[in-house]
Amino acid sequence: MMHGFDVYRTYLAMKLHFGSDKFDFFQYDGKVNAKETTYHDRKDFYFFETIARKYNTQEIKEFMLASFVEAEDPTKVWIGDIKRAGKDCWLVWAKRQQSLSYLVKQDLDVLDKQLEEVSSFNSLFETVGRHPPLLKLYIKRRISLETLIIFDMVLGFIPDWDKKLKDPLWEQLSFKIKKYKPFLSIPTNKYRMMMQDKFCEQS
Repeated sequence: MMHGFDVYRTYLAMKLHFGSDKFDFFQYDGKVNAKETTYHDRKDFYFFETIARKYNTQEIKEFMLASFVEAEDPTKVWIGDIKRAGKDCWLVWAKRQQSLSYLVKQDLDVLDKQLEEVSSFNSLFETVGRHPPLLKLYIKRRISLETLIIFDMVLGFIPDWDKKLKDPLWEQLSFKIKKYKPFLSIPTNKYRMMMQDKFCEQS
């Protein structure tokens, strides 16, 4: 069981992880140095104490993670956002994780339909001075962030996008993906097979 101070340190570690290129949540075991006296003086002290009583360690980590993942810009998330909308963010995020296979299958159908508008499967990833069709689908929220990440885990196109796309929107999203990806346990082979079954005729 976690104590309120541990929840507070988890929040600080998550905020640093999503706000700094140098800090790694996993390298530091999800903890940062903090003074317990400073913690007890915080006005939101009881929020952390309440979270500690209500949830287990894994749930607390997911509760904090979800607020950063659901935010447009996770570098700007602060504790007020989590107090106000943290539980809703967690429920939305958890629902996606629980039905991820079904969600990806739906997103593959969206991509299959998108192939009617491009010349080939590879065209989904081509930049050519603009956002690739796959990225546009995410920006329009027609596919999920997790699907975008899974596609990269299978195909490894993000390093190429990082070289060719030099706009703030992509740079912010690329950083978010880099920070979020280590939290995901993805059976890559399973999704590779799903992609092959869906697109083998087009590729």
